[in-house]
Amino acid sequence: SQKRTRTIRDDSDDEYRASSSTQRVKTDTGLTNWDAEVFQRKVKDTVRYALVCEYKRQPIRRDDINKKILQERSRDFNRVQAAANRKLKHLFGFEMVDLGSKEKPTLDSNKNKPTPKTSNTVKAYILSSNINNSHRIPEIIHRSDEEYEMTGLLYVILALIFTNEQIMSEADIIEHLDRLGVTDESDTFGDREKLLDTFVRQNYLIRSKSGNDPNNENSREYYWGTRARAEITGEDIMGFIVSTYGSDENQETLKDYIFRAAGYDMR
Repeated sequence: SQKRTRTIRDDSDDEYRASSSTQRVKTDTGLTNWDAEVFQRKVKDTVRYALVCEYKRQPIRRDDINKKILQERSRDFNRVQAAANRKLKHLFGFEMVDLGSKEKPTLDSNKNKPTPKTSNTVKAYILSSNINNSHRIPEIIHRSDEEYEMTGLLYVILALIFTNEQIMSEADIIEHLDRLGVTDESDTFGDREKLLDTFVRQNYLIRSKSGNDPNNENSREYYWGTRARAEITGEDIMGFIVSTYGSDENQETLKDYIFRAAGYDMR
């Protein structure tokens, strides 16, 4: 196949189109046949598309990869994804992981812990860092003050939800945010409603009508979103809370309390 200049467009995943490097190679019979060069170009397009989605905190949808990149060769998705994952790990320290279901967490009778229900959902992924925790320090990974502030507040909200049996009413979250000084128009975070909308849009939070009062349009509740469950574990949140409130003397007691508050059976 002839080499052509590729146009890279990453300003919007809606505007993204597979570059000319994904042009089909035709055999004499008219059937599509991938050689090694075309396959590698498909892999690079998948990597670039995944990075664009991650930058915008949007899910990496299998259907979009099939339509925009693989086209009629969607049956080769697993092979392309595996190769793209190897490249993501080697070059960027990321791997593509399943985003999971948006169902509410329920109590698993076998494990005695809240787990999300399984359901048939659109297959989607996010990029998860596989960099060792010892290397995730400000001296190595530089972030803006705004990123640290947003991440800190997000962890506070996730911790509140986690220690409330993993689901919390909007009224309770607002009350806690008021106590923290995160008001409707705080100097640091701006419009509070837009801030929560951002966390919902990024799949860190899921917002739904309250199960306790489904007829009240203004009664809503929050629980962990699919991205939060993919990126953050209960142990991570426990460590965050302990580092904030704990001491060497009461760490184990606090850990036990946190997991009981999350709905875990500690017997």
